[in-house]
Amino acid sequence: MTNITGVILGGGQSRRMGTDKRRLLWEGEPFLDRVSRLMNALFDEVLVVTASEDYDCSHLRVRLVTDKILGKGSLGGVYTGLMEARNSLVFVVACDMPFLLKESITRVCLGAPSDVTVVRVSNRLQPLHARYSKQCIPVIKKMINAGDLKIQNLFSQSGLIINIIDEGIFDDIDPSRLSFNNINTPADLEFARKRGSQSSHL
Repeated sequence: MTNITGVILGGGQSRRMGTDKRRLLWEGEPFLDRVSRLMNALFDEVLVVTASEDYDCSHLRVRLVTDKILGKGSLGGVYTGLMEARNSLVFVVACDMPFLLKESITRVCLGAPSDVTVVRVSNRLQPLHARYSKQCIPVIKKMINAGDLKIQNLFSQSGLIINIIDEGIFDDIDPSRLSFNNINTPADLEFARKRGSQSSHL
């Protein structure tokens, strides 16, 4: 997919986990390295967005970029990815998603033309498994300036074309929707490892 840039958000504080999630090992590989490897298989350009240059990415085929506006959470990370990407479209994931699937990412990326293509899972939109266009940049900047950092609110902003994908299109490849899971706490990690022993991913 040469017209889309892959963006990995890796700048979270990991407060609930208590340790840097990027460096947590999954099958012997740090989370961030694992997600980077998968994204490299799909996109010619892959960006890792962090708050500061505190992760050595020299062994990865990615470009490390730092937040354009500090302290703005995932919304700020999407903004930075869109600003830095060479392509007009980006696909955004978080670094703590061990069950990402190439097939599910591809299906979202190949969705109908829109400013945002996002999946609804269990009646909740999934902003960190979504495709965004640069048309979102001024809208996100306006939200940030207004102090509205809830990324879910982007999908209700006027002037954007939002394409919502029903989760049913993943029934054949991800019936449990594991590819949308992220890891926030030690309990999440333990649960994911138990599920991982029962599943074949990446």
